[in-house]
Amino acid sequence: MNDSKSLFQKLEGTLIQKLYVKELLKEQITIYVQKTKQFVQRDIFISFNALIMENQFIELSKCQFEVRVNKTKNNEGINIIIIKSTAGKEFLITSNSQQCLRIKIYMKKFCINKNYCGKYRYIEQKNCLPLSQSYKKNNQYFCTIKFEKKQLEDNQELQMFHNRITIMHAFQLMPNVIRICEDAQRYYILGENMKLQSLESLLLNGFEFKEVPFVSIIFMILQTIQKYQAKMIYHGNINLQNIYVNVNSQTLQITALNPKYKEDNVQNIENDIYSVGRLLYQITFYNQRAEIPSEINLKQVQTLMDQWSEPNSKRTQYRFLYRVSQLNLLNQLLSPGMTVEKALIHQWFVNIRQNLKIESKQPMSKAFLTTIMEEQEFHLTSSQILDRHITITQQSVQENEPEEELYPIRCQQINTIQMIPSKKKHDDAKIYLYRSKTFTNSTAKRDSLIEIMKQSTVK
Repeated sequence: MNDSKSLFQKLEGTLIQKLYVKELLKEQITIYVQKTKQFVQRDIFISFNALIMENQFIELSKCQFEVRVNKTKNNEGINIIIIKSTAGKEFLITSNSQQCLRIKIYMKKFCINKNYCGKYRYIEQKNCLPLSQSYKKNNQYFCTIKFEKKQLEDNQELQMFHNRITIMHAFQLMPNVIRICEDAQRYYILGENMKLQSLESLLLNGFEFKEVPFVSIIFMILQTIQKYQAKMIYHGNINLQNIYVNVNSQTLQITALNPKYKEDNVQNIENDIYSVGRLLYQITFYNQRAEIPSEINLKQVQTLMDQWSEPNSKRTQYRFLYRVSQLNLLNQLLSPGMTVEKALIHQWFVNIRQNLKIESKQPMSKAFLTTIMEEQEFHLTSSQILDRHITITQQSVQENEPEEELYPIRCQQINTIQMIPSKKKHDDAKIYLYRSKTFTNSTAKRDSLIEIMKQSTVK
């Protein structure tokens, strides 16, 4: 395991170690040690994109696998799982067919599968992540992200690609990764079928960023960054092109795709916070000529803050600028020293929470800003979204392994009147927002929404 042909590498200080929070499978099997030419029994653990043994691991997304069955003189089957890459091979040996099957399931999920073109058909979709269609009789559809191999020839770029796969598995980002495939020119990440559209695409195609979904999107992005921070990593690619909304969902669902984490890099979570500020700036100051600002003008932000602090101030020409607390958050995100914790209890989020006038049917010990859901199913591309009444679902999370809990809530029509921020309201409400720790991008399953609708009412 320690010679040049071994696929095992040290675990300490790697991304795999930082994200190693869950053992998906634990087995005792026979390993062929190449250096000593011996067969030894070892405990192995399979985690997200990794096969771990003692203080070493194999990064499975860099490997392919095959299973061979050999018969002994007593006609007993021996299953050999061969994990291989250009760097070498490893042999996992077991006489238990059920144990072999359990390992094989995870090998299929994490290792690279050959012959993409022989199994799937690639379909381009405008403005959305493309779909690949299986040639099987059931015609399964998968949300597919493709990567050109020629753009990953640099070793650092290739490692960031594999880091991306590990992060998507570990955080279970939408779409949940089902399989990694390749052909001669490309890699393909196949995820569950859903229709995702980027914030940039929504913006350019006339989506109306009403204040409640707008503030919810920014809040959820900050919670995503908080999850990265808890694992001592960063996203590194927060922008309008990489924040996606599931436009086929009844609830507002977002995901931050294509992370660019590089180990031993000077970049940190502060860069992600600044990127959220840039994203917020670009939507806030998106103009009538359908132009996304490329440069940031902090003087413009400060000027508008001064104007809005005056009594009877007039609204600006920016249709996605709603209140002075929005400008204040924008100014802080773009300034040095801002933290995720401070951002999550900012007055803009508190103001929206107060205006919703939430009436809960049961206590919520870990309450934070809610995810928005319309009373009836809607299309997020509609300009009428959230114009009138809304139903909202409350989510809470547990440390390390987030689980969603839905609380039916009644709420009144949103008060969209511009108001000067109230420090007292902010201080009274921020304690509830501060209790948030981590956030899962996935929301409720559809079959559970029907029951929520029956239990929820809207005034």
